[in-house]
Amino acid sequence: PWSTTERTMTSIIKAAGAAPSKVLVVGAGAIGLRTALEFCQRNIPVVLRAPHHPVTHDSCSQGAGGFWMPFTCDDPRVDRWALETLEELWNVQDKSLVEILPAISLHRENSGPSVESMGKDSYFDSSHFPVWTQDSRLQFQHLTVEMLDYQNQAFRLRIPPLKEMLDAGYKHAWLFQSPVCNSPKMLQSYLDQLENEHGMDVNVQTNEPYESLEHIQASAQELGCDAVVNCTGMGARDLLKDEELVPGRGAILQFDRETCVRRSIVNVPEDGRLNINDAIITVSSEPWGSETHPAYLIPRGDTIVVGGTVLRGDEETSIRPEERQRLLQNAQVLGIDVQQSQPVGEWVGFRPVRQLVKCEFEEDSKIPIFHNYGHGGSGWTVHIGAAKECVNQFLGKA
Repeated sequence: PWSTTERTMTSIIKAAGAAPSKVLVVGAGAIGLRTALEFCQRNIPVVLRAPHHPVTHDSCSQGAGGFWMPFTCDDPRVDRWALETLEELWNVQDKSLVEILPAISLHRENSGPSVESMGKDSYFDSSHFPVWTQDSRLQFQHLTVEMLDYQNQAFRLRIPPLKEMLDAGYKHAWLFQSPVCNSPKMLQSYLDQLENEHGMDVNVQTNEPYESLEHIQASAQELGCDAVVNCTGMGARDLLKDEELVPGRGAILQFDRETCVRRSIVNVPEDGRLNINDAIITVSSEPWGSETHPAYLIPRGDTIVVGGTVLRGDEETSIRPEERQRLLQNAQVLGIDVQQSQPVGEWVGFRPVRQLVKCEFEEDSKIPIFHNYGHGGSGWTVHIGAAKECVNQFLGKA
């Protein structure tokens, strides 16, 4: 049984921002690992528990493209968390963990100012675009595809040729620089830091997921922890009976970045000069993509990730034959010669989609329990900012 003193300590930690003496972090995806690391960096010990190792086929974080851009998450806090994450990712020195790449998003309609507004104050109005595009490091540009094609004479990016973009009805593009996390390596790096640099108690292969909050609280007491952070992603649906949390099913193919053959028209355009630089390409409108079946190509470490799907409520764990065919078509149109290059892997994962991210304390818990899940397809984009939010809430700094 929990004593009156223990219940009083819960109120003190929540209200006054008193630091817990030790925290049980449950979940070892990008959110869980980085949250645990944030506590360690503030000199608060953690115990980390998860049923499966983060670098396994079952982990949503390891299969993700790792591309920094807010995606399938409408929470108003996402822009702030994303920019806090950008701040840290931009300064990662190990390029095998994070690579800064040009990113191109193709659009049929003009999402920015018109030619008619040139010379007017409204032409420079940044409200046309998401808040995150205003960060100067991204070097964000809104271009016609003709302007993109012209700039590519200097950039030499492996992107679809101008004629194909125009024939498909894409007239506009966003061009910006963006970090890409090498997801499996980044997860392992976070895990190594917790175990080797901070000497924390880590077991991410328990093979036994927690069944309830009561189960977690009992475990925390046994482990000598006086606070808990729940970073279980989709696991929170069963753990908390959270009906607002739905799976956003994603399906991808993986190609070997070094050996896959690029289409000749992408590698050697009409000017005859070789395109040698990789770029991220995303399309969320017909005919190449859609909101539920976006087409994207993300160079990530030694892999090229080609997607994808965002199918809410779909829980099929394998790629359907028609999905595989569409993914191959995406790879072809975005630059890979699929007649000469076969995928080296495929993967299905479930983004934890929620209208608002659950980043808050549990009401009336016996010990402080903070939830940090439901980041949709923006997990890697916000994982550092969301971790800081969690710890700041504990310390009364949010």
